[in-house]
Amino acid sequence: MKNRLIFLAALLMLKATVSFGQTASDVEAKYGKPTGAYSVGEFVWMTPEYAVDGQVCQMRLYPKRISGNTNYAVKELPFDDFKSVVDQLIPPEARGTKKEPFDGGWTTGGGSRWATFTYERVRITYSAGFRIDAEAWKNRKEFVFSTELLSLPETQSENTVKSDDDFLLYHTSKAEIVTITWLDRKCS
Repeated sequence: MKNRLIFLAALLMLKATVSFGQTASDVEAKYGKPTGAYSVGEFVWMTPEYAVDGQVCQMRLYPKRISGNTNYAVKELPFDDFKSVVDQLIPPEARGTKKEPFDGGWTTGGGSRWATFTYERVRITYSAGFRIDAEAWKNRKEFVFSTELLSLPETQSENTVKSDDDFLLYHTSKAEIVTITWLDRKCS
């Protein structure tokens, strides 16, 4: 009986050592090398991927949840922060000319939505999740299309000014991930 207790105690100590005594090499052996994330804005992390030649081929921007001693309670990227970071990482003049269709609006699928902006050298995509309220149909109201509204010619206001800001229409959207992909570099 005494030998069994000693054996159980030794087994428990070995188990505790394996569970709590992990080294960096133990963690890397199990989960792989860590991914480098860079703080590129007050609320923004950036994770790069590289081509075989070492050049950045893709960057993902996402909200900081933890940084140093600070916990952030955000899941979306604040628009002005991510726009500023995108402009720092790949300035408008380095992107090349816009490719058509440039702003096709949101594309949706699988609980996600994304908007893609393709330039000559890079593609900038920002993505967000969404949920459909399963109970929304209970609150539906009848909508009647007015033939009067449908027959009005489409005109732009004389006060409408074309903006140089490619992302202006998305200023109020809630991007969760922004991906910058270089079109002439293949990620390894």
